[in-house]
Amino acid sequence: MLSDSQRDLLKWSIRKPHVNSTCIWCSACIAISGDVFEFNSDGLSCVNSLPSYENKDIDDSIAACPVNAISWQEANENGEYLNWVIEHIDV
Repeated sequence: MLSDSQRDLLKWSIRKPHVNSTCIWCSACIAISGDVFEFNSDGLSCVNSLPSYENKDIDDSIAACPVNAISWQEANENGEYLNWVIEHIDV
């Protein structure tokens, strides 16, 4: 059985793509899911804040990444990663 706090967490958690530190700015993710990913000023791929990431071909971007830098992570309703996950930090 789930505790009340676990149930509340699941209620508000969503999946959000995450780019870790192994990104080599190959731009494959941007070519596939340009509305989800963009380059930051350091040339690394970043995830745009969207209300939903469903039906955005993210699984194709994950598969195309040559260094496996992209994964799905849990986030809250504000789009903040859960469990101390930070973009461009390895999970």
